[in-house]
Amino acid sequence: MTPPLHGLLLAGGKSRRMGSDKAELVVDGELSLRDRGLQLLDVVTAETHLSIAQDDQRSYQSDTIRDLRPDAGPLAGLEAAFQQAPGAAWLVTACDLPFLTGSVLQFLREARDPDREATCFTSRFDGRPEPLCAIYEPSAATALTRALAGEMRCARKFLYSLHRRELDLPDKSALDNCNRPEDLEEARLTLRNGRTTKTIMVEYCGILREDTGTAAEELETTAVTAAGLWEELRMSRNLSLGLEAVRIAINDEFQPWSHPLAHQDKLTLFPPFAGG
Repeated sequence: MTPPLHGLLLAGGKSRRMGSDKAELVVDGELSLRDRGLQLLDVVTAETHLSIAQDDQRSYQSDTIRDLRPDAGPLAGLEAAFQQAPGAAWLVTACDLPFLTGSVLQFLREARDPDREATCFTSRFDGRPEPLCAIYEPSAATALTRALAGEMRCARKFLYSLHRRELDLPDKSALDNCNRPEDLEEARLTLRNGRTTKTIMVEYCGILREDTGTAAEELETTAVTAAGLWEELRMSRNLSLGLEAVRIAINDEFQPWSHPLAHQDKLTLFPPFAGG
């Protein structure tokens, strides 16, 4: 008999890079990311819960599951969920996915393989499994206990350890997330204006040239802002620096990360240089 499928929306993070609780943000319309995520899960699961941090004392209208341990990330939320309903499979999603749709979750549910420990999507950037929009079967609980006992805190490494079914995303941008204010602006502009493909010339300086192995490249992107393109490059090129450490010029003029991109723009990336 196939285990029932429950939903778990992860909202226990610190949101340090955003500077405020990501789950409370409104990206498009009137719903917060938290309420939007819960509504999406409600449609495809038998019951839905909000995963919250161990020290979160706020009251919520939705059913909550509190982490059993502090500072263990998403794996702590999954651990608490398995303890509450050990016979259930859990469809786990992050709260900061403004492009996630009900049709993508429906696709995941229909492709679920209960004979494996997990069913997940692969990243559109690097092809690796995505742990924060995935179904974890009850058979994964033992491996999770073992991983946490061994001080594992990375959800992707845990997913790598499981016998899993991997799926291509039916909507390539569905798992693009919001970690920083720049990501939030990218999401709002995209949802408001849509995506168009544009050709951008990217120039790399300093250590970024070493990271990519090239001084410049021309590429196609649907990113709306420079920050959106940076996120694509960071994931696909394994860039060693964070956005906050890099300055940008667009068509040879310094600009903020929120600056919109146009077809045939030139984007130059400047890392910190020794000596200032």
